[in-house]
Amino acid sequence: MTLYFSVMFAFNSFSEAAEHIAPQPKAEMIESDLGYWLSNDSFITIKDDEREIPVLFSEYMSGSKRGIIVMLPGIEQSPLQGNGLSYLREALNDDGYDTYVIPSPDLNINANMIQDGIIDTEQRQSKSSQQNVISFVSESALNDYKTELVARFDALYKTLALREGEHIAVLAFGNSAGLFAEYLATLPQIRVDALIAVSAQLAHPNRNKHLAASLSLVSPALLDVFYSYDNPAVLHSVKDRRRWAKRNSKYDYRQRQLFGQNTQTNQHYRLQKELAGFLRQL
Repeated sequence: MTLYFSVMFAFNSFSEAAEHIAPQPKAEMIESDLGYWLSNDSFITIKDDEREIPVLFSEYMSGSKRGIIVMLPGIEQSPLQGNGLSYLREALNDDGYDTYVIPSPDLNINANMIQDGIIDTEQRQSKSSQQNVISFVSESALNDYKTELVARFDALYKTLALREGEHIAVLAFGNSAGLFAEYLATLPQIRVDALIAVSAQLAHPNRNKHLAASLSLVSPALLDVFYSYDNPAVLHSVKDRRRWAKRNSKYDYRQRQLFGQNTQTNQHYRLQKELAGFLRQL
């Protein structure tokens, strides 16, 4: 009997402890991978209100410097993944640009946020199939992510020393592109000459519905890139983006479609060519 209670006590203690073990945040895993594969001199450190953040930095490698590109990966997107970020970074360096890759913040989805973001199953079934495949997170989670993303950009922006004639552009992906476009649509007092948004989207149907209008309100020149096999949240708003750009007289708006998927090597080459052509017009 004593042995029975000892075993049950140990089992219950183990169960209670296991319930409180949280997985390692994805942002920490990405940061760890970058530290393992890249040398320390590949990074500069920026400081926000709470912590120091390593930013991947690469210097221009052409005869003259043309400007600065700040890269904002999508949610949980690593610069080391097969999504073309590493290739684009090197190609932009060869074209004369210093590149800075700001790591993505964690998407803070706790239990309450998940509950806020759940769409009722019956409502989903009653809607069209195109809405069923669009990813969904709560607005509170997106807002927290956006606040941290903008804070990191501002911290880096304050360290940049732009010379006369140099251009600064932001190359953003996925939800980071959509959220940063929302930020630029408020016309902040910063100098950004161009925004390149790749697969810009927002993982909340109501927010994503208004993204087309937000893109047309940003002051920098805008290159809006999407893939033929992109997320439905992107593909279903492509036409509206052109219409809003026309309505708000966004004459420096350009939209380009890349055929295939964003993991294909030939699409990385095509994206680099589109970027080079667009940046030369600045």
